[in-house]
Amino acid sequence: MVGIQQLTLVQFRNYIQKEFHFTNRIVGIVGPNGVGKTNVLDALYYLSFTKSYFSRPDAQNVHHAYQGLRIDGKYNINNNEVTISCIIRENLKKEFYFDEEMYPKHSLHLGKIPCVMIAPDDVQIITGASEERRKLMDSLLCQIHPPYLKYLIQYNKILLQRNYS
Repeated sequence: MVGIQQLTLVQFRNYIQKEFHFTNRIVGIVGPNGVGKTNVLDALYYLSFTKSYFSRPDAQNVHHAYQGLRIDGKYNINNNEVTISCIIRENLKKEFYFDEEMYPKHSLHLGKIPCVMIAPDDVQIITGASEERRKLMDSLLCQIHPPYLKYLIQYNKILLQRNYS
């Protein structure tokens, strides 16, 4: 079982510095428009997938007029407290840490913190083309079975080669 206990944001989107504590198993995030509810969800997504849900370049997630950002999450994974950190340096180099140990490749993190995010714009998963549904399924399968990501990357490379031949 995986559960978030604390989320700390530094220079992430509209937060200069903010800490959130999650003490209940189910949490509702409420507030007026524009206060950063979606940014909190995107930060949690970042800690699961090493990138933004909204397909933004990392630089666009840094708070206006600042350089670099940091997202820290304290998780309870099978009754062990684990810290996951994402740091984007001033030179836009991204570093990802699991319990203060840096990953040599970000893809090694996928599946450690399972996450599914569906936003209002995702209605196309149901009404749109099959590519959208396939993308969602690929995301889920990469989390459940980490070797699937390796095969998916190889498959996409082969497709690109075929399309450019």
